[in-house]
Amino acid sequence: MSGTLLLGVDGGGSRCRARLETAEGAVLGEGLSGPATMRLGLEAATHSIMDATRQALAAAKLDEDALARIHAGIGLAGTGQPGARQALEAWRHPFARAWFEGDGYLALLGAFHGHEGGVVIVGTGTIAITRMRGKTMRIGGYGFPASDEGGGADLGLNALREALRTLDGRHERSVFFQDVLDEFGNDPSAVASWMTTASATEYATLAPIVVLHAQLGDADATALMIRAAAHVAELARALFVLGVKRVALSGGLAEPMQSYLPEDVRARLAAPKADAMAGGILLAKRRLEAAQRQAS
Repeated sequence: MSGTLLLGVDGGGSRCRARLETAEGAVLGEGLSGPATMRLGLEAATHSIMDATRQALAAAKLDEDALARIHAGIGLAGTGQPGARQALEAWRHPFARAWFEGDGYLALLGAFHGHEGGVVIVGTGTIAITRMRGKTMRIGGYGFPASDEGGGADLGLNALREALRTLDGRHERSVFFQDVLDEFGNDPSAVASWMTTASATEYATLAPIVVLHAQLGDADATALMIRAAAHVAELARALFVLGVKRVALSGGLAEPMQSYLPEDVRARLAAPKADAMAGGILLAKRRLEAAQRQAS
């Protein structure tokens, strides 16, 4: 294993995943760590990147000396934040080379092996992205709470709002809403205190409760999933209007969201060929080849 190593990193608002491969495409190991969004700052994002990378190295039975042989394609949420890309480019990373893009772009690369198409990311936030005729276009994804409707943070916020209404009799209490409130000791003052500083990542921790209770048949949880799916469908339809022929869903909530989408959208979705980590490896491979051509 003395040759070039390729690393694909998919950093989102709730988790960071990394996959290590040989230049020939053999998977050596994977890692999973916490959120890697630039909305939480460079230090938090790079910590998660390196944590997931070291797990992938450990799975490959490689020590840290191998970092100097890694060419990394890294996709992160929040790269549109002011100064985010400059901070990433200035990061003194341990890799041979590293290239940075938004996590949505890497999902797009993976979904269609670098060919034209579109993806709707449904994770902590939401965004639609496509590349057609050499031009990349983004729809939505401006950041929670102003945008990112239908994502995990938005889902968690709406669940918390509805649960609070049960405390003063404006809504009937259920096991679903009680499970949400139990996260805060059933104390509205604890909720109010938490909300003053809670990030999108923290709101998204409530989303699995919604997903679970919707799967169990709870009417209120199901209604929240349908509402979220309507926003996701809006993003997909916007891509269709642009003339995108193939649209895939990606992200941690993509699978549970699909069954709540309107039929007209669900019928037109394409299955992604690969994930965003594969997109990161493709990015690294392309950039490395371009650099080698330029040097020769």
